Amino acid sequence: MKKTHSAWRFIPTAFWAVLAMAFIGAGSAHAAPPKFCAPTTFSLSGSVADQFWNNVTPNQWAKMLSANWQDNGFHFYGRVRQRGPDAGINTPSDLESEIRKGTPKPEGTPNRWQINLPILSSGGQPLRVIYDYDGSKNAKCSLVTLSY
Repeated sequence: MKKTHSAWRFIPTAFWAVLAMAFIGAGSAHAAPPKFCAPTTFSLSGSVADQFWNNVTPNQWAKMLSANWQDNGFHFYGRVRQRGPDAGINTPSDLESEIRKGTPKPEGTPNRWQINLPILSSGGQPLRVIYDYDGSKNAKCSLVTLSY
């Protein structure tokens, strides 16, 4: 009788390990955000926190963020100045108050998180604060955008 070999035998063991992790859910693409990036700890400081957005400069915005947060390139700042007032977020303090009410959830992109604010668009979509956190040593939570 002729002995036959299964084609499965030639698939590398590493492939099976990766496949098993995908089905089990191990090795999530999201590094859990640290407690210091929790929405309830988001805070702003400075005398301009109660100024209307059109009176807050990018430099003032950067200085009022706590040490755990950053806005690289000021895209978030631009979006909140543009979209905030229509959503009732007229000042940085208003933004702080709304963020502190939210809960972080994975956004769908690796290392990207969202905080759904209790503000809805006319279509019923929540206003979301999107931020990145990669879990590396000395990582900060980096604000990305404000979007429905």
